[in-house]
Amino acid sequence: MNPLDVFFAGIAPQHVPALVAGLVTAVWLAKTTLGMTTLGTTGRWRPPSVVDRWAGVLLGVSAAVHLALPLNPHHGPLVSGAFVASGAAFAVVASCALRGRSWRAAAAPVVVATLVGYLVAVGRGEEADQVGIATALVELVALGLAMVPRDGARLRRFAGGAATVVATFLVGAVVWVASIQAHAAGPSAGPSASPPSAGPSAGPADGHAHTHEHAGRTQAGVIMRPLGDAHHATDEQRRAADDLAARTLAATARYADLAAAHADGYRSGLAAAGTDVHLEHQGHKSDGVTLDPERPEMLVYAIEGGRATLLGVVFVMERAGVPGPEPGGPITRWHAHNVCLSVLPPGLGVVSPFGGCPALSVSVLTPEMMHVWVVANPSGPFAEGLDETWVRAYHAEHGRPA
Repeated sequence: MNPLDVFFAGIAPQHVPALVAGLVTAVWLAKTTLGMTTLGTTGRWRPPSVVDRWAGVLLGVSAAVHLALPLNPHHGPLVSGAFVASGAAFAVVASCALRGRSWRAAAAPVVVATLVGYLVAVGRGEEADQVGIATALVELVALGLAMVPRDGARLRRFAGGAATVVATFLVGAVVWVASIQAHAAGPSAGPSASPPSAGPSAGPADGHAHTHEHAGRTQAGVIMRPLGDAHHATDEQRRAADDLAARTLAATARYADLAAAHADGYRSGLAAAGTDVHLEHQGHKSDGVTLDPERPEMLVYAIEGGRATLLGVVFVMERAGVPGPEPGGPITRWHAHNVCLSVLPPGLGVVSPFGGCPALSVSVLTPEMMHVWVVANPSGPFAEGLDETWVRAYHAEHGRPA
């Protein structure tokens, strides 16, 4: 996967004008303000401090982003009006900061109100794309500058710092959980047909129905293969996807018995029980064979209560950065994971909501992989994930003795 594709994949197309506006404003304000000693001040106002200037740049960037968001009409008049109002408020506060006027008392409520609105939108299904996450981070930094007074009692400074940490944690947690849910239980980009004997699929009819399809680089540690311009599958791609699903179902029927999987060399990884247990075959992961239903690199089970249910397979490429084949076009969509390797326990984690790894750890990109479900998943055989509640109900009915 091209590094530039990875970077741009998580940017919703309708937010590109806002991204450009924010970057241009950041460069212009940084160039014209951070190196100057006065910024059009008069004797009535003190010269802006370094903190004032940085706050002005951050608030100005947020103003530019919010004012540019309505350039794409998909938000609707109500939301677009809210963006304009928020952008205007940020612009006023930024101007005050850059001119040495009082700005902290006004900045805090403006930032908090904007962040709350953003979290409500994310909670209701709005995609937390790269532009939204980056803007939220800019606003959190500005909030920290506003909440921690330059001069004041130690208790006030501590309270301001603590409030900023709590706000950052809350914003990150909501974005992180929403991103995980979008990829774990979101609708499929798969075909309208389902595997034979698995029952009719309620999945969308083509690859365009996915509501989170530009979450190519989500801060849940998942990097979806960018769709590009191929949002709709052709008839030939639909047939290829249906064929792959059918062949996978037939080839893995023997693994409905967990003992057969163990006998063939599949072993559980970190988790040996639960609704998402991955059994890996080390030999298949390095055999040079790609997308072979007879030799899947992983099997996915629900294993609970002494019973096991085969849910699907995971095809995995051998090397990171090598794209997997897409016989079904946008239907057979691959993804990779951004994981954090650390010298501290437990040694493995996922990227933070803001795209970074904890201290003493590094970000590593895994090889691409693709799920194919062999159960009657409501979202189709190529969905990004399975709903846990649905899996438990299915497992209770179809599970076999483990």
